[in-house]
Amino acid sequence: MVSTVISKIVSMQHNFTLSENEISQYVINHPDLVVSSTITTIAKETGTSEASINRFCKKIGFKGFNGFKIALAQENFYNNMMKQNTNSTDGGFISSVTADYRQMLINTSAIIDENTVLKAVEALKSAKNIHIFSLSNLSIIANELRFRFDQIGYRSKAYTDILEMRIQATNITPDDLSIIIAPSITMRDIFQIAGASIERGAKNLTITSYDSPKLNDISDYKFVICDKIVATNSISLSNNIMFLYVIDILFTALLSSDKSLRQKKLNSDAISSNYQMSDSYEFEY
Repeated sequence: MVSTVISKIVSMQHNFTLSENEISQYVINHPDLVVSSTITTIAKETGTSEASINRFCKKIGFKGFNGFKIALAQENFYNNMMKQNTNSTDGGFISSVTADYRQMLINTSAIIDENTVLKAVEALKSAKNIHIFSLSNLSIIANELRFRFDQIGYRSKAYTDILEMRIQATNITPDDLSIIIAPSITMRDIFQIAGASIERGAKNLTITSYDSPKLNDISDYKFVICDKIVATNSISLSNNIMFLYVIDILFTALLSSDKSLRQKKLNSDAISSNYQMSDSYEFEY
């Protein structure tokens, strides 16, 4: 099992300096040793300095090395308990994949801030238009999100073609909300779209696998998911479930905040169910 601390480190790896990268690799590969070592020992093992280690800890969200070590120790203990429970049951690839997804969900939930969710919901409710930007490999997520907005009467459109995104970015207004879904927002085309949205006075809601200091400049409501790279079966898994999980959280908060939206969703579900029943009637004998 991979801890949320390790997941956070993985999500920020693209933004580390050379010395920070050395520290991050040591922590990822030797979490148990870090817990039992002093900052002096780790500095020696990584060829860095104590100051570099403290800067690294602050960069990933801790006040210093002691706070970082305590958090890592607590999660190591929890994961060891989970591992013992997992080992006590019959294994197999189904259990292995299930354990991967369970841990990815736990890690993602740990790095989502509820206050950010509530603020994002208010932005959704006040937006004149909602623009959903995503690359083609995540088009299923973008279209699912658009469909959900359709169900509750929100004006939205999904864009997955780069040229179409660039054109639409020129039409964004200050009353709009841009939702950007991508493995990394720092990808050139996606980053330019996000920047154009901010320049035109709109708000940005981002859902991504990799955190970055640059992300703070172009994101008003930031959500980082646990990337599949931390999973045992990473080569065969998809990140889509984690993106959908964030969408589910946002919609749960949105529907909980407004009774009329809940009714619209129920009405839409009823129409979908009736359509499916009438459609299948032709095949009944």
